[in-house]
Amino acid sequence: MAPGSQFQRVINLSDNEHVIYFAYGSNLLFARLHARTPSILNLGIGKLHNHRLSFTKPGGDGSGKCGIERVDEAHHVLGVLYQMHVEEKPILDEIEGVGHGYYDHPIEVHAESGTFDAFTYYPTRLDCEYLPFDWYKRFVLTGAIENNFPSEYTKMIEAVDAIVDPDHERRTLNLMVGNQEL
Repeated sequence: MAPGSQFQRVINLSDNEHVIYFAYGSNLLFARLHARTPSILNLGIGKLHNHRLSFTKPGGDGSGKCGIERVDEAHHVLGVLYQMHVEEKPILDEIEGVGHGYYDHPIEVHAESGTFDAFTYYPTRLDCEYLPFDWYKRFVLTGAIENNFPSEYTKMIEAVDAIVDPDHERRTLNLMVGNQEL
């Protein structure tokens, strides 16, 4: 069905056993999310209209993490739709900090095959004083490239300022995920 059509099929693959998750930040990277939720199945790229991506969600480590916010219709966030077992959602909720920096929320995500009912995580607050660590930004960029996001979107991620993590051990450990080099 053509984009902008008046009628679009809403796809609800969630059932008693599975949920659909829209990942837009570091969980774009398959290896990172698979380590957290082994049942994931990549359903493809999705687009969340009227939202903007930023790296200004305050993280517990003092750096900026990805967050999304609702904005005018000129913006959108690209992400990956993942199907996962419902038993893994509480695990992901805890890792993502539901109740401590993020909250989960149902959304409709547009994809080539239709509109999906899904959930994602919204930040409880954004603060422009925070910058991402280099390894975190690399997770997001590598995930976007791994999922064949358009070059203009990956260039937007590349343009984000980042800082070197002062915790050398944490930086080294995180760079090992996906064998990343900076």
